[in-house]
Amino acid sequence: MKKGIFIVGVLVFGLICCDGSETGNLECITAIPELNDAAEAYNQDPSTENCNIYKAALQVYINNGCAGMDQSAYAELDGLPCN
Repeated sequence: MKKGIFIVGVLVFGLICCDGSETGNLECITAIPELNDAAEAYNQDPSTENCNIYKAALQVYINNGCAGMDQSAYAELDGLPCN
């Protein structure tokens, strides 16, 4: 459930930042759908492989500045039980 809320938050953030005005962060335009796909795959199958893919996608999302001041991405990254 927490991951579902996070995914919805990312989608809303993406819609706000990427309003079609071509002024959005290009890296975020790519990172957001990749993060959503990785989160969905991990939610459906919480395997170590999917966890690591999701963790990498979260890291890209954060590194590209897409998280901004939203601390939920950092908390989600820290909370992943990947090995």
